[in-house]
Amino acid sequence: MVASAAIKMDELLTSWLGSDAIYENIMRVIEQQKESSSSSSSARPSGSSNSNSNTGDRLTRSDDPAAATNTNTMNDGRPPLSPIQSSSASNKQKARLEIPPFFRKVEERSVVDTNTTITNDVNAQIMNHPLPPPPPPPKRRMHSAFTDDQTWDGIYMTNREGGGGGDAATSTAAAGGGVSHSHDVVEQRDSSSDSSAVAAAAAAGAGAASPFQKPCIALQAKELFQELGITPLQHRRMRMEQQQHANEDALSSTLNAYLTSPTEIYHTNDTDCIYVPLESFERITKELCNLPTFFHKPLYARILLLWEKYLQSTTANSTTSASSSSLSLPSSSPSVVTYGIFHYYWLTEMAPYDMNERFFRLLKQPSNDYISRDDFFPYIRELLNDHPGLEFLSNHAEFQDKYAITVVCRIFYEVNLCHSGRITSRQIRKSNLVSVFQQVDEEQDINKVTKYFSYEHFYVLYCRFWELDHDRDYKITREDLLKYGEHSLSHMIVDRIFSAAPRPFEGGGDGSNSSSSSSSATNTTTSLDANGNVVVMRRPNTTTPPVVRDYLTYEDFIFFMLSEEDKANEFSVRYWFTCVDVDGDDKLNNMEMRSFYAVQLHRMQCMGHEVVPFEDMLCQMMDMIKPANTEYLVVEDFLQPHCSQVSGALFDALFNVNKYVMFEQRDPFLERQKQEDEFATDWDRFACIDYNRLAMEEEQREEEAMEVDWVTMDEEEENGEDYNSLGLSGSSEAPF
Repeated sequence: MVASAAIKMDELLTSWLGSDAIYENIMRVIEQQKESSSSSSSARPSGSSNSNSNTGDRLTRSDDPAAATNTNTMNDGRPPLSPIQSSSASNKQKARLEIPPFFRKVEERSVVDTNTTITNDVNAQIMNHPLPPPPPPPKRRMHSAFTDDQTWDGIYMTNREGGGGGDAATSTAAAGGGVSHSHDVVEQRDSSSDSSAVAAAAAAGAGAASPFQKPCIALQAKELFQELGITPLQHRRMRMEQQQHANEDALSSTLNAYLTSPTEIYHTNDTDCIYVPLESFERITKELCNLPTFFHKPLYARILLLWEKYLQSTTANSTTSASSSSLSLPSSSPSVVTYGIFHYYWLTEMAPYDMNERFFRLLKQPSNDYISRDDFFPYIRELLNDHPGLEFLSNHAEFQDKYAITVVCRIFYEVNLCHSGRITSRQIRKSNLVSVFQQVDEEQDINKVTKYFSYEHFYVLYCRFWELDHDRDYKITREDLLKYGEHSLSHMIVDRIFSAAPRPFEGGGDGSNSSSSSSSATNTTTSLDANGNVVVMRRPNTTTPPVVRDYLTYEDFIFFMLSEEDKANEFSVRYWFTCVDVDGDDKLNNMEMRSFYAVQLHRMQCMGHEVVPFEDMLCQMMDMIKPANTEYLVVEDFLQPHCSQVSGALFDALFNVNKYVMFEQRDPFLERQKQEDEFATDWDRFACIDYNRLAMEEEQREEEAMEVDWVTMDEEEENGEDYNSLGLSGSSEAPF
């Protein structure tokens, strides 16, 4: 038993070692152990002289591999040595085989002569033929990072490829450091060597990088500015052609002040003073900044705004310095973006950041660290003026405003999940907002962009709001909301929607509901922590009465309808969970669910549907949701991966009788068709169906209106013939 266990252990050890040389040696020892165990049972020692002679033979055979392997043919009657003694005796004459490192793979070596012992040292062979070093670990890159070098002079790409020198600190600051590092680089630049540094960096980068690599940003920008821009000389000629004196031109004087100022480092020659007008800035926005085309006007204005602040800070510093007699920069910025101004903007706002951070910093106000609702409107307004799919709205200013409000509300609905009214940089990174803006810029059909911008979705939302708002005051009351979906909602959930449902722009944003902010209806307060995340704090013992909200605005109705028609997303789950959680303990217990379902039972009885007891309904829902605790439900139970399609079934059972009856009578074949159709979400499916319904109703109304017009015209013609026959028409002749 001991010998067999040792053999098994040796076999396991051999498979773990993974070396041919060690494998042969261990297998030889195993064979010797097998031979000795078989011979020990049939032979015993017979004499001292014979023992000595045979011992010498055994030692000779142990040194000879061929003799060791043929031990079974020689039965000398002597017990074999232990494997440990045999291995120690052989190691005195052979070089010791060292085990290579565990994770290092050694190339397989073929044994030329199996009768000779392998005496080559494995470590010596590894040193003579070293393995190539392992590849460096991949650098962690953000999903919105750029593959091309985004520094102005191409310093980072040149140093990384090993094709150029340069200060390591400079390359680090220009590549990924903060804004302060970029300013340090700017201050250390020599104004006289700007062009030569760009050319040297471009030449070094061209020699080190691949032939498919783009040139540095400085050369790309210079090429575009020379192609699209206007030089100072051309500008003066244009002014002369307009019969205006060049010295009276404010722009020419400003550019001259830049060139003559010793403190200006961005305008050192005439090339830096080339400017691109606003109407020609689209290519720079798209090709250099990688932003949507319709961003060119807000981007142009933001560049000039930041440049003006830079001038003000530089002028303030120059007035307090000792060299106050030297020429200083003009206090006012020009109305155009020059090559030098774009250079400053790129170093401060573009080079240190990835695409998501650039988008965030462009949309927000410079003094804020978040994006509010009003920050989106300039860009949506440019989209309305630029996109061919929205050209038909050019003569309808009112619907343009409603479309912009709808897009912004949908963005906050999906991106700002904490409904604070403030979109942070972290929320931008976690969303697909940047990619959707790029998609709507490249897509000709606006309705194919189902995220945020679809006009068909806006049409459905606005028409549903218009159908409920009978008095046309843009306010939905409780009585109006009870009519939604053919009276499908219970009065109990409608009351909770008005009193506790999350509303957009109430958590501190600049919204229309600012008068009822601080989430007093849900008895909570919101604040931002150090990382920019919204922290919700409840106030259970407050004495301040909640603010009564007697109506829903259009923005509130958008949040309600998106949550009602698609209960599979995270915000919708949190929306309805807040409404059903009456006591506000973040737990949905049986008593709360029973109170809502009691109203549903009464409605099902009145409508003649089959009544499902509460216990049966709850058991079915628990089997589908599989909560962590069977005593109550929390939000995380609804957000499990297997609950994505059934999370809304419980909410429908509690307050939407029509959808709950449809769920009980559902067809499995139709449910499988829904999973295989072209729609990504339940909201996309509902919006498509409802838009077709509204379009058909609109066509019927137009046909009925045309029929009424034809009937009216026929009646007028018939009446006119009767009048003429009686001689009552002024155009007819007198009967006599």
